[in-house]
Amino acid sequence: MSVVRDSMRNRTGARSAVEAELVPPARHRAGEATDACAVVVLGAGRSGTSAITRGVQALGVDLGDRLRGGRGKNPTGFFEDRDLLAINKRLKRELGITGESVALIDAERWEAPGVRHLRQEATATIRRRFGRSALWGYKYARTLRLLPFWEAVFETLALDVRYVVALRNPLSVARSRARLDPSRGTQEKSDLEWLVNVVPYFRKVHEHPFVVVDYDAVMRNPAGQLDRIARVLRLPEHPRRTAGIRAYAETFLEGRLRHSRFTIQDLDRNPRVHPLVRDAYRWLHRLAYDEVDADSPELWGDWIRIEQGTFELAPLLRHIDRIQTDLRRAQRHPLGPLQALPRLWRSLRGR
Repeated sequence: MSVVRDSMRNRTGARSAVEAELVPPARHRAGEATDACAVVVLGAGRSGTSAITRGVQALGVDLGDRLRGGRGKNPTGFFEDRDLLAINKRLKRELGITGESVALIDAERWEAPGVRHLRQEATATIRRRFGRSALWGYKYARTLRLLPFWEAVFETLALDVRYVVALRNPLSVARSRARLDPSRGTQEKSDLEWLVNVVPYFRKVHEHPFVVVDYDAVMRNPAGQLDRIARVLRLPEHPRRTAGIRAYAETFLEGRLRHSRFTIQDLDRNPRVHPLVRDAYRWLHRLAYDEVDADSPELWGDWIRIEQGTFELAPLLRHIDRIQTDLRRAQRHPLGPLQALPRLWRSLRGR
């Protein structure tokens, strides 16, 4: 294991999650939700996080009164708090990443002055907006990619945090993304985005009560999946829960929200799917269908291997981001894309 630790430091210049021991990480056992309980919805983009967050709201979780309106890619609503969304956007700028970035984030970046300032702002915002809520919730699709930041905020606030991890077949994720941006919707690019958004910090999720929820299962049986979320996270009973679940299932969810559906077998048969994505998804799928215990040593032992494989991709992922940046710059060049092609060509040749 020491060889792995040394090699990971050399590749990333920072301590990685791979340095953890080959045992399940310790986590807090779920008790009844307390006065400072936050339900945080995580998941890669295009994985149904918005629809699942609306379901969490039906369970009596307060999402606040400043939600981003529905439009464009999510006409039925994003269910994201606008103030916390603004902080996330500024955080991405501080970290030098965009929604399409695939470069891994070095550990020291989380302690940069601008990031520390945003942590203070996020802490104050949550106190102001949700300080009086017994049970509140928060969703931003890339929170799992930014989890070290938010974990520090939650720790400062001494919150009882419980996670809902939205899961969707990577084939469906790529298909959905392709409708919005064909270049990001290729299976290969979509898989890399999925990988860096899910794998690096998932072990931190296990330090808290959590439940993995499959988007297709929600579409098939919304009431059953919401009951499962409430049961696993031990959320308190809410007087309007039954009516809320019925309204969610019969009014909010519609077949048009899901344009494609693939199986595990489809994933296995597709040679374009990244092997690490396939392996990580299979474990999460087993968690979503209660086929493996959340404390399984086999699960967390293999997750170490998946993490290691992801961190070994770090140089390639940085190079992809550089090429993507040059390509976008070429497309926006005021003198025309051809003026910026020499630099892009040098990047593609690795010079």
